[in-house]
Amino acid sequence: MRNLWNLIVRHHLILTFMACQGFALAWFFSSHGHPRGQWVRTSLQVNGAWNEYVSDMSQLTGLAHQNEQLLLENAQLRSALLKAQQFDNPLTTGSVQGHAIVPAEVIRSTTHLSANYLIINKGQNDGVQAGQGALHAGFVVGKVVETTATNALLLPLIHTGMEWSARLGKLGPVGRLLWDGKHTQTAYLEDIPRSISVAAGDTVFTSGFQGIFPAELTFGFVASTTPEQDGEFQRIQLQLGAPFQALRYIHVVDNPSSMGIELWTNPTP
Repeated sequence: MRNLWNLIVRHHLILTFMACQGFALAWFFSSHGHPRGQWVRTSLQVNGAWNEYVSDMSQLTGLAHQNEQLLLENAQLRSALLKAQQFDNPLTTGSVQGHAIVPAEVIRSTTHLSANYLIINKGQNDGVQAGQGALHAGFVVGKVVETTATNALLLPLIHTGMEWSARLGKLGPVGRLLWDGKHTQTAYLEDIPRSISVAAGDTVFTSGFQGIFPAELTFGFVASTTPEQDGEFQRIQLQLGAPFQALRYIHVVDNPSSMGIELWTNPTP
């Protein structure tokens, strides 16, 4: 208390000046219409800007939670859709096996390499396993190749070392889908017979043969109306559906039929 009193005594002139200045400004703004109005307008502008900033920050904080909720809902809806497609399949007998779908966020990715990759924030603890496929908004993204307890590594369609089994249309021939390492949204469907008629906009689906994805999920759409001819086969350019340069949220899909395929293709002695 003594030190405070000494401080006041030492600086009493400055403190007195500041007090008088404050009273003078308060009297001036309260007794004159124009400066009072200007002060009110300035105060409103500052308060409005601050409230808008606080509101924006609150919305950003809530947006992350909303995205998580939408991702979970989309996973549930997509799982129900895949079940319904199995019911509609005339070749399906017995009980319908459910597709386990895990929503995930892409936390690291590349698009400028010849061997691109994705890392997601879900792993073994969430049911993600090597060999599962990944989708974005119903379009094929890639395949899980490595997992840890909390993360997973995926190889996308835009990887020059990967080949994918694809079908031209739902009832068309099956070929190999490849990426040439150039454009992130362009791939090629090879080994399609020259006798098959191809039109721009035709859909290219998964065949279901590799065991990674169920059949009839979309890779993309035919982009070129003049396929390249290679002997008895065509090389068809297509536009991939998944936006690899803006990819953030995906769904990891477990194909229950893949276990049976593995048993047939890799029988134990």
